Amino acid sequence: MVDTKNDNNNKNKKIMIIDDDKDITNLFSIFLEYNGYIVNAYINPVEAFNNFTKNSHDLIILDLKMPKMDGMILYRKIKEIDDKVIICITTADPTYIEDLRKGIIDIEKIILYKPALLKDLKNKIEWLLSRQEVNFKSLMMFL
Repeated sequence: MVDTKNDNNNKNKKIMIIDDDKDITNLFSIFLEYNGYIVNAYINPVEAFNNFTKNSHDLIILDLKMPKMDGMILYRKIKEIDDKVIICITTADPTYIEDLRKGIIDIEKIILYKPALLKDLKNKIEWLLSRQEVNFKSLMMFL
């Protein structure tokens, strides 16, 4: 693994991972913890939602296609609790987000396509966290 550790910028940044693929959840968790983030990971979206509270996380990595609760439903529920939390959507199926893409110019900024290289995951998270002031209200209005 390339040494991408950068504890100074990431210290105390909390990330929640919600993906029903246990291997992806474990890989992302280990990599992000290695890079200085505090990580809470869930393979069950209902359990993740039940453990989510306002201001508890800086960023959420959320898979779209999951059993028990669809990722977009979970997205809306989380945003009802904390409209400021940044959500990075992951998907292995680009066609699944076609409806989201219509009318949202910057949707690509919050999507990470799987399979994802770890450097791409790191770059996406760092970019999103550096723009916490960026407001994705257009996404919320569409959803």
